Amino acid sequence: MKRFRTALFAFLLILVTSLTTSAYSQSGKTLSQGIYNARDSNLLISTPMTVKIDSPSGKAIIFILDSDYSMKEMVKLEAESTEHTLKPFDYGSLIIVVGNSSVTFY
Repeated sequence: MKRFRTALFAFLLILVTSLTTSAYSQSGKTLSQGIYNARDSNLLISTPMTVKIDSPSGKAIIFILDSDYSMKEMVKLEAESTEHTLKPFDYGSLIIVVGNSSVTFY
């Protein structure tokens, strides 16, 4: 009986861990055209983020500015580009999204 409880507990632990991981990996923040503050947009700070374009026929350009308003990164996303990993944001980062499609950060 003790082995059964241990095996059941291990199975439930693995099940809950896998469900939690998949739920967090699928969540993301979608931004349309505009200017956003990284902190106010609830984006992760000091962690590399991946960005992808939502529309299969859309285009978008993303500008990342640091707290001194100097350009940290620029990414051009087109229909063929699946995703791009961005450098980590700091608390004063500004994200500028320009284009006809929204983008998702995750």
